[in-house]
Amino acid sequence: MAFGEESAAHESPSAARVLTAVEKVLDEWLVCCRPFFLVTGLHRAGARKFIQDKICKGDAEECQHVRQWLLLRMNGRVWEHGIPLMCRSAENVPGLRSMPVWPREETAWLSAVEARHSEILAELMAVRKTPELSGFQPYRDPVHSQGRPAADGLGVEGVDRGMWNVLYLFLNHKQFEDNCLRFPKTIAAIQEAFPRHYSHAFFSALTPGSHILKHMGPSNRMLRVWLPLCGFDKFKLRVGDQILEPKEGEAFVWDHSYEHEAWHEGSETRIVLIVDIWHPDLSDAEVKFLRTLQSCRLRAGKALAEMEVREPHVRISGR
Repeated sequence: MAFGEESAAHESPSAARVLTAVEKVLDEWLVCCRPFFLVTGLHRAGARKFIQDKICKGDAEECQHVRQWLLLRMNGRVWEHGIPLMCRSAENVPGLRSMPVWPREETAWLSAVEARHSEILAELMAVRKTPELSGFQPYRDPVHSQGRPAADGLGVEGVDRGMWNVLYLFLNHKQFEDNCLRFPKTIAAIQEAFPRHYSHAFFSALTPGSHILKHMGPSNRMLRVWLPLCGFDKFKLRVGDQILEPKEGEAFVWDHSYEHEAWHEGSETRIVLIVDIWHPDLSDAEVKFLRTLQSCRLRAGKALAEMEVREPHVRISGR
């Protein structure tokens, strides 16, 4: 008996059907083929318990968004939102408020972020003056179809002119410990001033004359927070159909799932601290569940990559 069938056998017929269907979604997300049971087994069990407690019970209001998302995935569908210039993705969660740029009244906590501007900027400038390598690296996009192919063969640059460099603090739920040790005040600000950060945070530097090509983020689950640090004269950001001219020290929130691009015609390098946060319409329970799925997928992908390096003959179905 399969893992899902064994668990479903103890449920009511309707719940059993749901749980069996959900197993396919978990397979899709957790890559739980045989080599990875040790990697994701406990998390998978936790995900199943969440589904039993929160999804199979129609009165669980706090998980209505994830319930809608799971129902779509169980039927092999994606949310057809019909919103112009917003990405169409299997990861989009239905029913979340959507706007290219969020109004200030919805993000009152930004004042606490702005209060950290001077200390974050000072910390960044101090690091840039040290004889050590700054930690910045060229931005790479593995899938962009329009950017310049990178000289090192690793993806594309995401720009058609100029240079775009980044310094990662968090990326895909991984903490860059060496970088974080160099920016203790910035890390403290991320942990204290940004609500439910997405474990994705970095400094972004754009040289004068650069143009970041239009692209979209992967889903509507997160919002992007910008704290402009320096060099914003003659810089413009387009999000959806809105053109923004950010000001140094004035933080704002925008939806990364909308098409966006940027131009920098100023004379100094533009640097911004970027921190992604979970969408505020998602409940804490939903965030915990989605974070678990993402963490497991990343672990499974890493384990698969390591296995293929050690044993090139090993391949997992579907890859």
